[in-house]
Amino acid sequence: MAEAGRRRSRAASTKRTARRAKRDEPDVADDPIHRDALALAEQSAGIGVWTIDLKTQLVRGTAQFFRIMGLAPTDDRVPVETIRALRHPADRERVLAGFRHALEGGSDAYEIEYRIVRPDGQLRWIFGRGRVVRDPAGVPVRYSGVDLDITDRKIVQAELDAAKEALERMNQVLEQRMLERTAALEVEAERRAQAEARLHQAQKMEAVGQLTGGVAHDFNNILQIILGNLQIGSLMLARDTADAHSIAGADGVRDAIAKAQRAAQSAKQLVHRLLAFSRMQTLDPAVLDPNALIAGMSDMIRRTLGETIRVDTTLAADAWPAFADRNQLETALLNLVVNARDAMPRGGRLTIQTSNVTVGDASTDDIARGDYVIIAVRDTGVGIPPELVDKVFEPFFTTKETGKGSGLGLSMVYGFVKQSGGHVRIQSAPDAGTTVRLYLPRAAHAGVPAGIEALSAMPLPPATSIHALARARPGETVLLVEDNDDVRRFGVSALEGLGYRVLDAPDGHAALKLLDASPSPVHLLFTDVVLPGGMTGTDLAAAIRRRRPDIAVLYTSGYTRNPIHHASVTDAGVLAKPYPLESLAMAIRRTMDRSPRSDLD
Repeated sequence: MAEAGRRRSRAASTKRTARRAKRDEPDVADDPIHRDALALAEQSAGIGVWTIDLKTQLVRGTAQFFRIMGLAPTDDRVPVETIRALRHPADRERVLAGFRHALEGGSDAYEIEYRIVRPDGQLRWIFGRGRVVRDPAGVPVRYSGVDLDITDRKIVQAELDAAKEALERMNQVLEQRMLERTAALEVEAERRAQAEARLHQAQKMEAVGQLTGGVAHDFNNILQIILGNLQIGSLMLARDTADAHSIAGADGVRDAIAKAQRAAQSAKQLVHRLLAFSRMQTLDPAVLDPNALIAGMSDMIRRTLGETIRVDTTLAADAWPAFADRNQLETALLNLVVNARDAMPRGGRLTIQTSNVTVGDASTDDIARGDYVIIAVRDTGVGIPPELVDKVFEPFFTTKETGKGSGLGLSMVYGFVKQSGGHVRIQSAPDAGTTVRLYLPRAAHAGVPAGIEALSAMPLPPATSIHALARARPGETVLLVEDNDDVRRFGVSALEGLGYRVLDAPDGHAALKLLDASPSPVHLLFTDVVLPGGMTGTDLAAAIRRRRPDIAVLYTSGYTRNPIHHASVTDAGVLAKPYPLESLAMAIRRTMDRSPRSDLD
């Protein structure tokens, strides 16, 4: 026990010795070397250290702290109000509120940016960071911290903010200008679009005017011939009976009628050309060999061109079969040959070439994708000026002298090819010749249906009398459907003259009523394609065949906006208006003969 007491005594003695040694150890803060090093570090970093005795409200700070505040460095303690008085009036309450929050709110730590006004009037920005020091009982005794002069940083930041604000203003100005410019461009684009629309309308009206003028000119000439000769014939018939039945009188009437008929044929050809341009003609597309077609036309082409023009053909050995109307294609090629001949008045060379082409999605041209057979006709003629190239397909536009061309040749070619699902391209320049390329759809296979047969195109020998025409067999009945009263009366008269029994109706609904009410069989439906009342000729044919599957069908049409070869009834014929009696007789007879008619056997 005595030993334990001695150990406790030695331990207490050791602690007392340590306390005396600590009291005797010099204070680092009071050591000049350490004090100078600390001052140098503070000055280099720009940091001032301070402490506030909360009981005495006195502030002690380092030399750098006082320099930051704009005061002379001192080792003395200064009243806290001396420091507070330096704060900018607008920041005093904010700084004090932050200090109170740290003191009373329990957070202890506190940092803030604020301004001071030094005694010399300089405005400086200060960053302060402090902490409340409490005694063991938690009572605040001291508030210590550091201050840093951040004025330079604030100036730079202000300059950056000003630059950023200026940049934002510039961006806003640019955006506004872009919006205004975009709006102006949109207005300009709209103005140009309206101007282009007006120009397009003006050009369209000019083309319509040109078309109307051309049609009026040609038709007035044709009507003059028809009306004049009919008047001559009427005057001859109005003379006394002896003169009217004399040989001279009869020959004069026949001659007048013949002239009127020839003029009517010219009118028919003019209408067909117009329909070809407008893509409303009746086509008879079929699979054809373009090389064979060109070879078959070679003699006609050479006769058309004459001896001063050399003809060369470059025909692709692997040329695909095309799908087009043979007669119309031959007419189109002949039109191109005639144009080439007229462009080479002193002779030259004409080249006809065939080739295959596949147009893909990446094509820069506006030709629809697919396989085409190209027939190109190239001449070495005078060429076409650039400003006229785009006009050559317009109806009645021609570069030839007056009386040398109707202006319908190329428009007919264009309309026929477009209606056939193809495209036309032309290249020309003055003194460099002209090349016209016809892009015709490739026939998918040899079994493509030939479609409707164009019976009016068949060559027919002229009949000397009604009895020489193909006539009806006993009991044959025709249902004639035509909305034009005069045309319907002509049809009834002509068919009855050929020996047929005729039922006639102005539209499809009336025709169905007639058919249902007829006690005797009806062997053939002869109907216009375009009918009033919401039922077309093809609709009528389909409705009748549901009632009478064996009935034959023959269409007639002046034109149709929906080409007849697209009709659902593809085994019928079509007789194009106007038609002569010979064509009507043969079309009716041929349609009757190829249709099963068990009731007449």
